[in-house]
Amino acid sequence: MKRGVVVVSVVAVALAGVFAFAVVREQMIGKFLANRPEPVLSVDVAKAESGAWARAIAATGKLEAVNGVDVPAEVEGRVIGISFQSGQIVEKGAVLARLDAETEKAQLQSARAQVRLDQLTAERYRSLRKTDAASQAKLDEAEANLSMAQAEVVRLERVIDKKEIKAPFGGSLGINRIDLGQYVTAGTKVTTLQDLSAMLLDLSVSQKFLAELQVGAAVEIAVDAYPDKTFTGKLTAIEPKVDAASGLIALQAAFPNADGLLRPGMYAKARIVQPPEDGKVLVPQVAINYSLYGDFVYVVSPDDKGDLRARQTVVKVFDRHGNVAAVADGLKPGDTVVAAGGVKLSNGSRVKVVESILEAKPAIGLD
Repeated sequence: MKRGVVVVSVVAVALAGVFAFAVVREQMIGKFLANRPEPVLSVDVAKAESGAWARAIAATGKLEAVNGVDVPAEVEGRVIGISFQSGQIVEKGAVLARLDAETEKAQLQSARAQVRLDQLTAERYRSLRKTDAASQAKLDEAEANLSMAQAEVVRLERVIDKKEIKAPFGGSLGINRIDLGQYVTAGTKVTTLQDLSAMLLDLSVSQKFLAELQVGAAVEIAVDAYPDKTFTGKLTAIEPKVDAASGLIALQAAFPNADGLLRPGMYAKARIVQPPEDGKVLVPQVAINYSLYGDFVYVVSPDDKGDLRARQTVVKVFDRHGNVAAVADGLKPGDTVVAAGGVKLSNGSRVKVVESILEAKPAIGLD
């Protein structure tokens, strides 16, 4: 019994010691933290500026040539001549290939002879009809035969003309798809022809932007092939009907392409640029912090003691492009915002400015 009392006493003393140690440790930690100097975090800052901002409607689309076709054979026949090289630039009407037309030419001679005969017959019946020596029915039959013979001549002339496969417009040819001696049928693809002097871009945007769209608006595009280059064109057409299934409205823009850099089939990221609006507050994009509760920035200003503090300020971003964001609400020109080093901050953190980055500038076009 005495042994049990001793054990319990020892355990109680040990627990009391542990508890006392924990209390003393917490007190010491609290005292240390209370006397520790408040950390000063280094940040880069930028000034919010007032400037003009051109809002843009973003979209994607696929480029196509202002004129582009697969050149086909319009009639059947055997290829007897190829007059172009793959990739060649040709003028409108240039002969690309020839098909054998000897049979049609012989038929044309026969048809022309039949026209001459039918003309004589019709003239004879007209003379006889004046004296009632021939019936009106005979004259009508003769004139009908003449018309059919003349139509046959026109048909054969058209067939012979189509035996020469011509470029419907000037442009750049693709790869040759036929061979000498090959028998082709109507519709056989000979090559492709693309007029690269100008390009068209088909794109679609939400109908909510309809009031902001206007024919003639500037459109800027970027393509993967030239990531550092911006191509500028104009909005040329707005579909009068909104697609009922998607709620999108179709648009078309045109781009000059004298240097031939743009090619049909390229996908492009487009911006339909609106007229610039003055008085927008501009800050670097890196100054904007994103959260589930909204966008915010850290505004740097001195407290009552003159120490610089970073305070969270909720903002409403009007638009953003490149490295600049336009803020509609929450900031005023001249405010100093944290542009780098904001990850380690909390609301009210004491800061010091180590370097100021370049001031925000309006970004109207693609970078």
